[in-house]
Amino acid sequence: MRGIGPKLGQTQFKVGNNSTKVGEQVKYGPTADLNDKQKQQLLQHYGKHGTEKTPQNALERLTQYSDSHTTYTNAAKKSGRPLTEQEALVSTSPKNKAPASSINHVIASGTGQNVFNHETLQFQEGVKNTQAAQQKLKTATDPAEVADAQKQLRKGLAQQAAGAGRMQGYSRATLEERHGELTPAQVTGKRNETLKNTLTAMQGPDQDKRFGAYKNVLKDTFDAPGNLRLGNRTQNTKISTGFDTPLDANGKPTKRAERLFDAHQTFGPDRLLKEDRLFTKNDKGEAMSSSKEAAVAGDKRKADALDTGTSSVKKKRKG
Repeated sequence: MRGIGPKLGQTQFKVGNNSTKVGEQVKYGPTADLNDKQKQQLLQHYGKHGTEKTPQNALERLTQYSDSHTTYTNAAKKSGRPLTEQEALVSTSPKNKAPASSINHVIASGTGQNVFNHETLQFQEGVKNTQAAQQKLKTATDPAEVADAQKQLRKGLAQQAAGAGRMQGYSRATLEERHGELTPAQVTGKRNETLKNTLTAMQGPDQDKRFGAYKNVLKDTFDAPGNLRLGNRTQNTKISTGFDTPLDANGKPTKRAERLFDAHQTFGPDRLLKEDRLFTKNDKGEAMSSSKEAAVAGDKRKADALDTGTSSVKKKRKG
């Protein structure tokens, strides 16, 4: 499952300001690279939920993270991760807010749900191959027929393992970021629960159970504090591709960025790891980030000035 595309350490990033212009972006969400037949398969598998005004299904972006800034500031402190400039402002603000800040995904929310949808379909295809092969083996007598059925059986099992394994790879990487914030026992428990939910989502007995598990997986991975932090709101509205790289006070990718990017490169499908789908770039071709760590007390390095300019851009999430 090793991915392709540009390397994190070989890419220069910058945080822009209100006037920064971005080049052409690729915005994709849960349904990217799915045809109409596949979309119908997902609706049949997970069902339609919610209301007409606020529908919930596998084709709609499901937002499940906390809207409290302190949730992510506290998570950063407990995990020992340095605070972003916006998180540092929240920690000293009597209103627990930072100007021009938003809750930002590292691995984009749209990426996570898109991968989950595609892997669900692969898992289903694997189930069909497995069941068909098992039926053939019941009646096959010719050695060639037996060999063909066994080959189809192996393929079906591999498809199921790959579908669940890709999602579990993302899950483990995100939960790894929560050590310190959660106890080791809690991290292990969440890993086990996420694997169970992944399997329930892909093969549960009915739509309600499958969709409930689907939402739980997303909530504990791509919408969990391990994949979220506070960043620059104006820049966040402009960054809509797959990976939003957190930067340290020197503008270099953080250790957290390297760990999550490595997981994305390892478990992400090649179709989402191409140059034009991985990083958002400004009109000068520079890769953009929406968050940068604050310089620590006593550190002579100066973090860039926070973008506190007023903006009429409505807060929105990428994906």
